[in-house]
Amino acid sequence: MLVSPDEQDAELGWLIDPDEQTVLVYLPKQQPQVFDELAQDLPVRRFAQDLHLRVGSVFGWLLE
Repeated sequence: MLVSPDEQDAELGWLIDPDEQTVLVYLPKQQPQVFDELAQDLPVRRFAQDLHLRVGSVFGWLLE
């Protein structure tokens, strides 16, 4: 079951699909955004603003 960040009082949620190599990003009061290009920077929480995490990096780690 998927729960929206709004229901959990969360600032950010990711749903990672390794088969499709996509990341669905859930932000409060917004429609989910699809990140499927390896060079795309993923949104992170405010405390980690200086972290530049790319889609390709996530799948590089997961698919090793």
